[in-house]
Amino acid sequence: MSTDSDIDTLTKLFLFKGVPRRSLQELLSLAPPVRFMTGQPVFHQGAEADSALLLIEGRLIATVTALADDKEVGQIRPGEIVGEQGLFVAGGKRSASVVAAAPSACLLLSPAVMDHAFHNPAIVCLEQHMLGTLARRIRGTNQAIQKVWKDVPDPDAEADAAAAEAARPTTLRDRLASLFGGR
Repeated sequence: MSTDSDIDTLTKLFLFKGVPRRSLQELLSLAPPVRFMTGQPVFHQGAEADSALLLIEGRLIATVTALADDKEVGQIRPGEIVGEQGLFVAGGKRSASVVAAAPSACLLLSPAVMDHAFHNPAIVCLEQHMLGTLARRIRGTNQAIQKVWKDVPDPDAEADAAAAEAARPTTLRDRLASLFGGR
């Protein structure tokens, strides 16, 4: 794929709508496209995280391995970013493995690329898109946590309720004594 073809591909992504071609050309020079064949590993869970990828063509699948079992946690489609922790956490590790589910092309994003945001509208769009993505992921995580909290009984709350029930005065004399601090 030629550079002109890569720019054409970027102009079709919603996040770059209205971005000048010259800015996209600069983005491509800072974040060169990398290509993956179907089945090719992109990231390995636990590996050093020092970059992210913007998928521009194809499809990627993210999986997490726990207790020798792989669980698919997401599919990445064109216009989506994967591995963004590598842009924000020095010395971080990949939290999932990612593999190409189809022939795919991605822009390789490094912290140095993001340093050019002030001068490049394409990178500003990328940052805004990334912030929106992170906010949606945080909201989804919060909703999942709330659901788990609602579904799992709190043993401390049950014990507190049982203790309160046991300590509750049973006779009128006991209730009046507890109300006024007597015995």
